[in-house]
Amino acid sequence: MLSYVIKSFRGGISDENDKGIPGSFKHGYALDIHKKADSLTCKQTMADVTPAAMSDLIRFMVPASDGTTYCFGSAGSIWARSGDGAWNFAYSDENGAIKGAAEWKLSDGNNYLVWATATSVARAAMNGSLAVPWAAGVATQDYKTTLNSAAWHTMAQANGQLMIANLESLATIDYDGNYEVSVMNIRPGNIVKCLEERDDYVILGSYRSDNAEEGHLWSWIATATNWVQKKRIPVKGVNALITGEMMILQGGSDGDIFFSDFTNAILLHSIPGGGTTNPGAVSLEEGKALLASHGGTYPGVWSYGKRGKNRSVALTYDYRLTGAVAGSTVGEVGAIATVSGDVLASYTLTDGSTTTYKVDSSSTTTKATGVYEGLEFDGGTPHLKKYFSSIKVLMNPLPSGTSISSKFRMDGETAWSYAVLGDGSTTYSTADSTGAEFTIGRQATVYEVGVELNPTSNTSPEILAITTYLSDGNYEH
Repeated sequence: MLSYVIKSFRGGISDENDKGIPGSFKHGYALDIHKKADSLTCKQTMADVTPAAMSDLIRFMVPASDGTTYCFGSAGSIWARSGDGAWNFAYSDENGAIKGAAEWKLSDGNNYLVWATATSVARAAMNGSLAVPWAAGVATQDYKTTLNSAAWHTMAQANGQLMIANLESLATIDYDGNYEVSVMNIRPGNIVKCLEERDDYVILGSYRSDNAEEGHLWSWIATATNWVQKKRIPVKGVNALITGEMMILQGGSDGDIFFSDFTNAILLHSIPGGGTTNPGAVSLEEGKALLASHGGTYPGVWSYGKRGKNRSVALTYDYRLTGAVAGSTVGEVGAIATVSGDVLASYTLTDGSTTTYKVDSSSTTTKATGVYEGLEFDGGTPHLKKYFSSIKVLMNPLPSGTSISSKFRMDGETAWSYAVLGDGSTTYSTADSTGAEFTIGRQATVYEVGVELNPTSNTSPEILAITTYLSDGNYEH
């Protein structure tokens, strides 16, 4: 009897349906593939931690030096989330939607929260932890009506200054608090959307005001009179920048992830089903870049990266949002942040004409249900039918209360079918078992195998290998 064996899972989601780097698969979610053992286990689930009375979408999260994470909303609200997860409403900016935020320290010795609305920049001094809600005078509008009105005023610390995206230009606040509304520009028709620090430079990501099918990266250093480098990216605008092992960008609405060193522009991968990442919806987790996607088939938090130089860079769908798991429609993912090992994500849910605003956090006590779906397999004979007999799943001793199921799909079917156990059931839950065999009994030219991992609390099944058995004979298609 022939066999099709899968015993590595490190490659993440492939950019092709039937091939990829070793250990890659067609789709999956909530799978931990970066640990020391090359096996399938579940990642943590997301839990709803939305504060009561939240009435706008958080678009920027700033984990601040006082131990609080400050969250800035699309209608001007500012929320403070303490280190123990308690939420408090802090302030409402009368100028409306907040379009960028960061922390910045000045030569007066104070750390400041700095944020921008459409045309103004405000700040609040952090002398220890700010009491909430903020008292009158804590937040000051230091630079009123000086910014160019823009959809985004994303901020980043770089080159010893606080950089602020300002439509076609870059504004700065230096260490002494001096403010410049336009230190360089990228005219004509290029709009700055996102910023990132690289060495001594600030990197700007832009889109075109004429909606041309292109975006650009720009570099600038404070000693230069204008931008230093410029690189065209063949995608409709640069949405977000993040640096893990390397600096990557997300561009356009098809989920495209690029690398560029200002000489090359390389499409690394695309999030399946497309999507867009907001400037504030990027973070890092254990050295891997996190990008939160919305507007595509699979909204939520994705990662791109690896753990260790000898491993492959992998794209994985790490965290599904609680609203999506419950079957609701995710509208926009506003921002994400990694705080003390927890991943926070803000987003909207839409139900007809009703929009609600949510915040999720990765749970420390509960695993998510994990799903693995393998590449398309034809055994080297795509023109012949094969008889697929059974699936055997090898695992570490199955923890009590957990279970697994195995499924398959034939010849481009839309729906998956569950393989069955000897008693006709589809879920295997025998504690301490190290193997389970499921029956298929079908013919096909092309075959896909999948496994579902069902945890209990913070304990996950651990799958070591998936073997599909085929009969020796082939059949004419």
